Amino acid sequence: MVQKNARNTSRDRSRWTRRDLLARAGALVGAGLAGGELVGRVQDARAAETPKRGGKITWGMTSDPVAMIPFGAVNGSNFEITSLVYESLLRWDRRLVIRPSLAESWQIPDDKTYVFKLRKGVKFHSGKELDSDDVKYSLELQKTPPPPGVTQAFYPKIASVVAVDKYTVRVNMNEPDATMLGYLAWGRYSGIIPKGLYDKADLRTHMDGTGPFKLEEYIPNDHTRLSRFKDYWQSTLPYLDEITMKVLLDEQARVAALRSGAIDGGQLTADSAATLARDPSLAILKGLTAVFREVEFAIKGDGKPWNNVKVRQAVSAAINRQQIIEKVYGGDAVFSSKIPQGYGTWPLSQDALKLKWERYDVPKAKALMAEAGFANGFSVTLQSIAHPTDYTQNAEVIKEQLRLININVTVQPLEIGTFARNNGRGEFEWQSTGRGMRGDPSGFFADFDPAGAIYKAWYQGGYNNQELTDLYFQGLHTPDPSKRLPIYRRLQEIVLTEWPAMPLVNPMKYFVVRKRLHGMYVGFEDTERGLIEAWVD
Repeated sequence: MVQKNARNTSRDRSRWTRRDLLARAGALVGAGLAGGELVGRVQDARAAETPKRGGKITWGMTSDPVAMIPFGAVNGSNFEITSLVYESLLRWDRRLVIRPSLAESWQIPDDKTYVFKLRKGVKFHSGKELDSDDVKYSLELQKTPPPPGVTQAFYPKIASVVAVDKYTVRVNMNEPDATMLGYLAWGRYSGIIPKGLYDKADLRTHMDGTGPFKLEEYIPNDHTRLSRFKDYWQSTLPYLDEITMKVLLDEQARVAALRSGAIDGGQLTADSAATLARDPSLAILKGLTAVFREVEFAIKGDGKPWNNVKVRQAVSAAINRQQIIEKVYGGDAVFSSKIPQGYGTWPLSQDALKLKWERYDVPKAKALMAEAGFANGFSVTLQSIAHPTDYTQNAEVIKEQLRLININVTVQPLEIGTFARNNGRGEFEWQSTGRGMRGDPSGFFADFDPAGAIYKAWYQGGYNNQELTDLYFQGLHTPDPSKRLPIYRRLQEIVLTEWPAMPLVNPMKYFVVRKRLHGMYVGFEDTERGLIEAWVD
């Protein structure tokens, strides 16, 4: 079998007016990932116009990126920066169609071989030309990233990477792996860097990518300043000369900065966006993303009450997800399965989740606790991400709900660096967190790969389901989407029965931008990649 990819010759220009957006507040944006495309997403709030080059903007970040490392970071705030600086062999367009990037084409001669032809003349920000040795170095290093990076569960089943010639790379797989192309297109863990870069610089504060923006300055917990890379291989991009990514942890600080013009855009809650909707200088952008909220359990066979499946079932039954939606997200969120709503036909339906799998039922929860021998309850510490604040707000709502079944929850908000470290090492009891985009539906279940670092940190010795494991690998080895669909439906049913992890809700994401900023959009993969095509009057 041979597959080749063609260049993208069109650009999605569908837009909504601000009045349309406000009229649709509280309603689910119709989004489906069918044939690799995400459709029906709300885009920029203004009609298509001809972009202009030049200008500077400041964007408000909700969390510090912690480190500039190209791969291996746990926190999504890192990817907000690296997605503008580093690139992979492939990319998604804004409709999630896989397109060429550093590789101008690829072939799949058999189900365990990928051959990539690199784009000639691509330069790193240091001036070095991209070649196959850089790709080999990067792909091999991604398997076990240097500290502070951690090993991820999404690394494909790569056996070896061969630099065939200067512009040709062959990737040999240990086994068929349907995630390979999506892993590269996602880019979060597959950025390409110059060979030997980790030996030459501290990549916590230094960057050398091929992307449209290059690093000028990084001041931890304050700002990151990026400038347009003039030798970028896509000569028409980017339009902006400079972007300052300003860390503003406090929501009201971002609101004040938007009103004063100190920043040109940033992420806000639905309530804050509604408050700013009447400001004639601002536009509201809204969209569903892949970042659903979830409670993680450390199930290690150590005698903790939640090692018992009936306790986990009780916890889910005692959680009123609709109340979380109303209290934390102003009604503008949906129930989430282990695959988030909007990821095409893969997730379970809203009706199935509300009426069966995630139904609120306190009497059932109390009965399950009694059956498990914990009618009197127990105490547990629930770690949460301090910023954005909704993770802690979710935890506080859950704390109150679980009082009804005598579970005493202590909420422990942590800054993102500590939270991410604890997450990667399994140093927690419960965590209120979010799960993000995955390059393939199997990625939402990669935590249950017995060979994976996350499985070893969270579950080894405490949780195992052979059917889940078998189906996970069957899905990896099945390229036909029609044959994969029942596999991933069953995988969701297992997770939503045994609750080794507990999906909660999937909220809408809001950007509020000053009207001088055009071309920005809320990407389903939850990045600020829209800034690559954004421009100012």
